[in-house]
Amino acid sequence: MTVFAARLARWYDPAPMALEIAPDARTVTGKASKRLRRNGLVPGVVFGKGRESMPVQIEARSFEALYREAGRTSIIRLTTPGASRATSVIIKSVQRQPITGQALHVDFFVVDLKHEMQADVPLVFTGEAPAIEQFGGVLFTQLDHLRVRALPADIPHEVSVDLSPLVDLETAIHVRDLVVDDSKVHVLNDPDELVARVAPPRVEEEPEVPEAEAAGEGEEPADEEAETAEGEGASGRDQAGA
Repeated sequence: MTVFAARLARWYDPAPMALEIAPDARTVTGKASKRLRRNGLVPGVVFGKGRESMPVQIEARSFEALYREAGRTSIIRLTTPGASRATSVIIKSVQRQPITGQALHVDFFVVDLKHEMQADVPLVFTGEAPAIEQFGGVLFTQLDHLRVRALPADIPHEVSVDLSPLVDLETAIHVRDLVVDDSKVHVLNDPDELVARVAPPRVEEEPEVPEAEAAGEGEEPADEEAETAEGEGASGRDQAGA
C-alpha cells in the first residue's frame, strides 16, 4: 500500500551559489602526479563541451571540505589561473584510493546554466521504520539515488526519505511517492520503482533428517541382538553339560 507522499520525502533547496574554488594550474602529469599527492595536493582537470581541458591542482583539505558541501550535483564557481571571471562547474567524478579513501584525481565539468543536464541525486534515509521493531523486520532499500534532468541550478543537492511511515510489512515507498517540483525537475526513474520497504524476518529452517536415519534411531543393532542370543545359547549348553 502507498503512504502519503508529503510524509515520505522533501527536496532540499539547491546548495547556495557561494561555493567557490580557485585551483592552481598543474604542470605535472602522469606518474609524476604521485609527488603532488604526497605534498597534500589533488590533481584534477577542468573540461567541458567546446573548450580545451585544463590540468589543475587543489589542496586536499580544501577539496574535501568543498566536496562535503557540493557533492556531485551543486554548482561551484571555479576561477582558473589567469581567468577574468569564474566558471560554473560541478564535480563530475572523483577517483579515490580503495583502502584509504584518499582523493587521487577530480574532474570538474563546466556546465551551461541555460541547458538541462542529467544528474544522480543521492537519497538520504532518515528516521526509523516502526515495522523493524514491531515485527522484527529488516530494512530493504532498492535505490540510493534518483536520476533526474533539470537546469544545473535547479538540481537538488539531495533528497531526504523519511522511513517512519513504514509501519507494517505491506507498506512500501516508491519513486512516485517522493516529492519533487515537476515544473523544474524531471525524475527519470520508473514511478513504480521501489525505494524502500521492511522485509519479513528470516526464519532459519531446521535441517531435515533422512528417513532411513530417522527410522534407525532408537533401534538396537541386529549384530548386538545376534551376539546376545548366541551368548544365551552357549550358557544353556554349559549348564546342561554340567
